[in-house]
Amino acid sequence: MSVFIAGTGAVCAAGNGVDTGCDALRSGCDYLKTYFHPDWPTVAAPLCATVECDLDVLTGREGLFRTLALARVAVDEAMQAFPAREGLRCAVVAATTVGGISQTERAYKNFRLDHNYLPSLAVESAVHEPAVLAAELCRKIKGCGFHTVSTACSSSLHAIGMAKRLIEKGYYDACLVIGADALCITTVRGFGSLTLLDPVGCRPFDRDRAGISLGEAAGAMLLAAPQVKKRFPEPMLAIVNGWGASSDCYHMTAPHPQGNGARAAIEAALAEAALAPGAIDGIVAHGTGTPDNDRAEIAALKTVFPHLPPFCSMKRTLGHTLAASGILEAVFAVQMIREGFIPPTTGFSAVDEQIGAAPSPGRAVTLRHVLKNAFGFGGNNAAIILSSTETAS
Repeated sequence: MSVFIAGTGAVCAAGNGVDTGCDALRSGCDYLKTYFHPDWPTVAAPLCATVECDLDVLTGREGLFRTLALARVAVDEAMQAFPAREGLRCAVVAATTVGGISQTERAYKNFRLDHNYLPSLAVESAVHEPAVLAAELCRKIKGCGFHTVSTACSSSLHAIGMAKRLIEKGYYDACLVIGADALCITTVRGFGSLTLLDPVGCRPFDRDRAGISLGEAAGAMLLAAPQVKKRFPEPMLAIVNGWGASSDCYHMTAPHPQGNGARAAIEAALAEAALAPGAIDGIVAHGTGTPDNDRAEIAALKTVFPHLPPFCSMKRTLGHTLAASGILEAVFAVQMIREGFIPPTTGFSAVDEQIGAAPSPGRAVTLRHVLKNAFGFGGNNAAIILSSTETAS
């Protein structure tokens, strides 16, 4: 079954809203800057992509943990497409890796300064659990069920795939899918300890690439079953045509050198969409900028595609937003299909001969089917096929 995309939402370093982010990508903007955590002002991080919007104003709430605040902004935009919900079963499928860790960090800092804070520590740390995000959003939209996915950086593409399955199996008429992660010191220091951060900013697929640049963001998609799409006042935006998942179990943090797991996920997505590789008009790559990941992803793509379609990475503009990255970039891939363009890969300047492929320059192009990849630690791989509504049978 092809599941329809009725609405989308986004908040990222480029600003609030899908159109704002799309304009930034099309222009090749670079939003990386040195990150200073407000609760740990003496701890400076490498270049990161931070959200500068006033989240309290945008959500109308103070005191929300940052990941939830980001998610609510994206959800509000996506749910504008769903004003009449009477009689429709709508669930939430949320993806996060950070969850409420930023709140836990704040509580721990307060406890270190004053041990009398201990009674409050348990309450403050309750939002550390990733499922809290899904539960809070389900309560907000008055949904009839909620689910949580946390598989590192592939999380939100798997969440889209899970929502597709839940709709196909008849459990729900619609699903609100969210991927959200906020920056926190635990994340920054963790990636730093793995020597995965590029001090001058990520350079996806570039010869001199040296690591990732972290970011924070939220993306949201409202998916609907074909039989209820007439209940929505606006035309459907695109179709989720196929989902592929794999786990290559090669290494805790490194991808399989030949991209075997990535290839399996891509092939599964193509098979579910009943599409030959030649039908794919463009690829929004995972494209993190690390030497191993970029090399493995291109190796996988070359195995599947005899002739590589135009491809791009959005990581220099948006940052690597972890669990949010898959759905956030998928939201912008929907806009690519609707507006007919491939964005430039900001940060790329020189071809790596070991890769033997260069991302497409920004240009206008007709896109009927787009592949979106996302790969995570532990060999968690995801791929989805997004298609124009004109392809619906």
